[in-house]
Amino acid sequence: MADPVTLMIASTAMSAVGAIQQGKAAEAQAEAQDQANKYNARVKEIQAGVEREAAGRREEQQRRKARQVLGEQRAGLAQAGIGMMGSALDIAEQSAAAAELDALTIRYEGEMAAKGLLYDAEAEKFEGRAALAAGANAKKASYLKTGSAILSGGTDIAKYNAMKA
Repeated sequence: MADPVTLMIASTAMSAVGAIQQGKAAEAQAEAQDQANKYNARVKEIQAGVEREAAGRREEQQRRKARQVLGEQRAGLAQAGIGMMGSALDIAEQSAAAAELDALTIRYEGEMAAKGLLYDAEAEKFEGRAALAAGANAKKASYLKTGSAILSGGTDIAKYNAMKA
């Protein structure tokens, strides 16, 4: 049978090594989480750019459509012999203003969607930094746990030796 002191030393060593490995594993997991968050943030930044570009295309498409409709409106008024004055002019101006408002609304909605994605990207980055901090704290805690295991093992050996004497 093994010497009890040898077993206590082995147990203490195993506890110490296990605590250190646990800290290293927590740190590695935090680093992996940070990398995943950075990747997600980059994807959201790209999506924000794509959303802005798409909104710009939709805005331009709305303006082209509005120019066509306004042109058809003017042509219809001219064909009917109604000039661009009075009520006809008011209607044309209101139509142009509404069309511009539609185009600007499209731009605004695209910008708000892009900003939402950028805010999400910043949140991802923050979560990554928080994971790194948690990993660093877990690693530090593992060193404390290691020290505690060594001290506890030493105390157990001292108690055993005191009882034996």
